[in-house]
Amino acid sequence: MNEVNVKEMARRACGYVTRREFLSRSLRIGAAVTVGPTLLAACGGAASQTGQSKTMRKIRFSHGTGLCNMPLFYSVEKKLFEKYGIDGSTVLTTLSGDSTTQLATGKVEMAVLPFTNAIAAYTQGASFSVVGGSGIQGLVVVAHPGIESFEDLRGKKIGTFQADTLDIVVYDYLKNKGLTYNDVEMVYFGDGTELLNAFVAGRLDVISSVEPNATKAQMLTNGNILGDGVDIYGKGYPDCVIVARKEIMEKEPQIVKDVIRTFFEAEFQIENDFPEAARTTIDKYYKTDMDNLLRAAKRQPPGIDIRNQRDFMYSRAQSMRELNYINKDLDQDFVNFTLLEEVIKESPELWNRVKVKS
Repeated sequence: MNEVNVKEMARRACGYVTRREFLSRSLRIGAAVTVGPTLLAACGGAASQTGQSKTMRKIRFSHGTGLCNMPLFYSVEKKLFEKYGIDGSTVLTTLSGDSTTQLATGKVEMAVLPFTNAIAAYTQGASFSVVGGSGIQGLVVVAHPGIESFEDLRGKKIGTFQADTLDIVVYDYLKNKGLTYNDVEMVYFGDGTELLNAFVAGRLDVISSVEPNATKAQMLTNGNILGDGVDIYGKGYPDCVIVARKEIMEKEPQIVKDVIRTFFEAEFQIENDFPEAARTTIDKYYKTDMDNLLRAAKRQPPGIDIRNQRDFMYSRAQSMRELNYINKDLDQDFVNFTLLEEVIKESPELWNRVKVKS
């Protein structure tokens, strides 16, 4: 077990939106990040009175809902973190964007987020870095029958989450075809189930969704897959990433490295027995049937080593600037793979046996 600074542990433990609403939320995040340490200190007293184990470092993760979060969900349910002296758990997130706010304000120390949501918060002053990957690919654009290509989207309603990777992939596809958001009607939701239901009910012509909802949307409507990002981004592009607040990276780098090790363990087990991973996470995390979850797995596998995708993430920030989601360029600290590289060097057996490698 790792030695744990108990005092430090106690101190640390603890739908439908418009573009204007999103930008307002971003400003609130920017203001909130300055009080993050205060929030952590405020819950420190309560944590010290709960009788927590002195040998387990508690880490709470915020997260999304797609398959790109499966390494986290699987690790929590299989208690893989305990091997490294970590008590890992997930926190409730009700709307798209909540997980980013929880990390930016210091309510959690680590998270699994779509990297574009992380970009939006980071440029508002949030103190964290991307330290590794979680899930790759799987940004799927699904259309009702009769809509065969992106060229058919003029005047159509497209539903997704704002500033999410799912939003940016639509923008990039349209730009690739000589279209803009002025040629379509973007409708933004805060909840994945609400988005799916609106599409199935015919209130949307197209949705941009992650798995397993993308496969479910296609099956329920006999719809068409217009694209899954691979044709414009290339194989292995990231969606969700592991993000850590800079305080824990600087003061407890071993904890962050052990989280990365746990994710490598989860990736290997998911890759080699996805049916078991599906049984472990269905219902609690994925509200779908087993057949749909098994089908969806092919489009969005786990992937921790995304060192070769740094430039890709930075290039998507340019699309976000064009949409006025951010107003400045990312600095070099947004992505910090130093601890990931140390894990690969120190524990090559974990890296050698997974399928996704840079």
